[in-house]
Amino acid sequence: MAQIASSSKVEALFGARLPILQAGMGGVAQPELAAAVCEAGAFGMIGLYRHTLDEIGVLLAQTATLTRARFGVNLVPFVLDADALLDRLAFLADRPERPIVTFFGLPDAAVLRALPVGMEYGVQGGNWDELEAGFDAGARFGVLQTTEAGGHHLGSTAREQALDQAARHGVDKRMVFISGGISNAVELRQVMQAGFSGVLCGTVFAATRESAAHERYKQAIVNATPGDTVVTDRFSVGWHTHRHRVIRNASCEESLPAGVIGSANYFGKRYPILRYSVAVPTVHTEGLIEDMALYCGTSCKDTHSIRTVRQVLADLTS
Repeated sequence: MAQIASSSKVEALFGARLPILQAGMGGVAQPELAAAVCEAGAFGMIGLYRHTLDEIGVLLAQTATLTRARFGVNLVPFVLDADALLDRLAFLADRPERPIVTFFGLPDAAVLRALPVGMEYGVQGGNWDELEAGFDAGARFGVLQTTEAGGHHLGSTAREQALDQAARHGVDKRMVFISGGISNAVELRQVMQAGFSGVLCGTVFAATRESAAHERYKQAIVNATPGDTVVTDRFSVGWHTHRHRVIRNASCEESLPAGVIGSANYFGKRYPILRYSVAVPTVHTEGLIEDMALYCGTSCKDTHSIRTVRQVLADLTS
């Protein structure tokens, strides 16, 4: 069977011959991962979360040394006020890399009205109304997140429900991707047949060799089944507005003191990690890794080893 390929519109915008966007996972999606995804034919993104402008500049420059392909960045409106978000957008608009911006969640209307002229961006939402609002504001693409996704949940739509509703919402007339638990070519074909432009994947890339996730976190994804994951609001320190899908651990099951359980050394600074923090364990993290927020979607069902990005994409598209 022929490899699943991007439409001409998707390839023109993202430069990706494969209809797969890599989620901009904060801490995990660093230059090495984003560049590897781009080099393998899909579209990679850096997770910016609360990075400063100086740090963003370094991450963009590092990625550009690893790939000549266009790549993206992911910003989270929930953790930045409007002024801080607009500062970052203005900075990105002036960068030579011209990254495509994805918002995890719909920004305030004031932010959307003040976006830099010509900025190419997309919005990830948890329901159709959020995607519609994003398109009305000028988004080039939208991502509908479903409840099978790992990490923070934006809504309550299951993937089967989203596929059933796709035609009613005219996904074939716009550039709409879907996210949540997609881990093999059969599922990708179902999504494309429903009219979506492609998929956004996180968990399958978090467990790759190029990911900045801590090795014990990667192995936890490999060992997990969908039944080992749980949607919970336990990990709320630093971001309290959403529930999230994680691998069930002691922090989910027991009421334990919210003290320091580790630390992360990043950009020359040392950050304490509290139990119930939203911080994900990365290569920069020390401490009780297994008790931290181990974000994981149901796509762990097909993640049986720590693979390269190219191996993951081959399994998704062949």
